[in-house]
Amino acid sequence: MYQLLLVIGIALAPPAFAAAFPIDVELGPGASEVSVSSTDLINIAALRLVSHAAVPLRCQATFVNGPERPLPRRVRLQPGEEAVLTHEFMREIIRIRVSIDCAPE
Repeated sequence: MYQLLLVIGIALAPPAFAAAFPIDVELGPGASEVSVSSTDLINIAALRLVSHAAVPLRCQATFVNGPERPLPRRVRLQPGEEAVLTHEFMREIIRIRVSIDCAPE
């Protein structure tokens, strides 16, 4: 439910929040069948993953912001399914780096 409210809040956010900080996404070799879109809202980074694979995938996204400890977010995607992964940061954000890797089950 929280993720749904976050997506609605992001969609309705004023344009001033749309370019708060850059999000660099790096896809690993296993994530070639996943499309990714990113957005931010104040100090929360959000990724929308969509699976284009014919088999279920286990994906991991690792959010990195400078000195904070990188925390992975894991999700299982069925073929054609989409998921939203979010991470809230406690410090000032200059740039977010996210690495995504997926493997078939």
